[in-house]
Amino acid sequence: MALNKEYVKLIFGIKLKQLRLNHGLSLQQLSDLSGISVSYLNEIEKGKKYPKSEKLIALADALKVKPTELKSEILNKKLAPVSRLLHSGILSELPLDLFGLELSRLLDLLSNAPSKLNAFIGTLLEVSRNYDVRVETFYFSVLRSYQEIHENFFPEIEEAAERFSEEVRLLAGKYIPESEFEDYLTEKYNYKLVNNDFTEHSSLSELRSVMIQEKRRKKLVLNSELSQRQRAFYLAKEVGFNYLKFKQRNTATPWVKIDNFDQVLNDFKASYFASAVLINRKNFLQDLQDFFSNEQWNQNILIDTMRHYNTTPEMVLQRMTNLLPEYFGFHELFFFKFNHKPGTDHYHLSKEMHLSRMNQPRGTTLQEHFCRRWKFITMLDELEEIHKTKPGEIIGGAQIARYIDTGEEFLLLSLAKPFAPTKGINNSLALGIKLDDKVRKTIKFLGDTAIKTQLVNDTCERCMAQNCKVRASPPYVYERLKKEEERKEVLKDFNPK
Repeated sequence: MALNKEYVKLIFGIKLKQLRLNHGLSLQQLSDLSGISVSYLNEIEKGKKYPKSEKLIALADALKVKPTELKSEILNKKLAPVSRLLHSGILSELPLDLFGLELSRLLDLLSNAPSKLNAFIGTLLEVSRNYDVRVETFYFSVLRSYQEIHENFFPEIEEAAERFSEEVRLLAGKYIPESEFEDYLTEKYNYKLVNNDFTEHSSLSELRSVMIQEKRRKKLVLNSELSQRQRAFYLAKEVGFNYLKFKQRNTATPWVKIDNFDQVLNDFKASYFASAVLINRKNFLQDLQDFFSNEQWNQNILIDTMRHYNTTPEMVLQRMTNLLPEYFGFHELFFFKFNHKPGTDHYHLSKEMHLSRMNQPRGTTLQEHFCRRWKFITMLDELEEIHKTKPGEIIGGAQIARYIDTGEEFLLLSLAKPFAPTKGINNSLALGIKLDDKVRKTIKFLGDTAIKTQLVNDTCERCMAQNCKVRASPPYVYERLKKEEERKEVLKDFNPK
């Protein structure tokens, strides 16, 4: 791919610095030889300036190379991985500034890195190409890292949501009807709202919303199959895009095309805003305190909370990930969302988030089978049976999941429901809270015998459990790793005569 002007300057700066160092020259010495000021040379090496022809020739003469060699965008063999990284386009897509990184500084570090590190960069690029890792994959990985760094709590969005609620006087009660957001969008931002079942084009059947920019107004098309709670969320999210003044945004949900990371980040922030408006922080914190104070587990509390706030099960559990670390001190959390087509043995992990660098449980994109003992898997099977007599039912469940190899324990709160508007699919949502002294002291219903403890692992392929009745695959990964460890132990004392 052709490099943009910024990258051309960066490559020139890297080459100039490498040639200068190869000749054992300081910036001052190169300045004396070329007649170019030290400050200007420094700007060139940082990739901020590109010399004009006469200065380029002066530099080439000082470094005893041809001007065409100095000007070439090809880096030497040692720096080839850096060149590949630039040409791949990955760096232009990643929001380095989000993590306080400057591109020129990153490349400077890479250009001075040992050859082993550069080989590692080359390996990553090779793996990403072989496994068809798309730019969108990087975007969502960066977003998850961004959420983890902030423990998924963003006070500026919380404050914006509360400010909006005060402006339109939404704080009187918990339940906020979708009509509040409809009125706001049409009166404040001149929106036209349209209901459509998207059946005219089969490729659009799973869309939930589409925003269309017309000449004089915006049109928001909502899937007519959305539930009342889903509709409230997408309307509140559209308010968020406008209230937070986001220019970069997606126009369709789910995603159809992603142009840049700002669209991904702003979509997350607008969704966060919608959840914070619909599930008011002050009220929900009190509800959570009451929930955890119960001596007995009651699955209806989670379901009733969803109804009290006119929200979906996913929003309730996601909102808990916003507030539990900040206000309850629960820092080891994960959130999973699984989709399942009844009658099949396939469970697709469609969303995951981990807070505070947890290693377990791990979602897998490999061709492995997630452990069938987790509650969020067994509930999908239960829901399939329940829907034979009660279609559309939502169920809740709790479990203490104990890892068979490490002994780590998690409280798992799960909800399972039909996956509207997509027909014929169910999904389960799970919030996992790692059990420690703080959690055990706060959540009183942990002692309820109704909550069963179950031994689990990540996938069947990695599990050591013997005689597992729900195993979906032999433990070939575990057995291979076990054999490797046995060989290592034997080789420690191996010394045949």
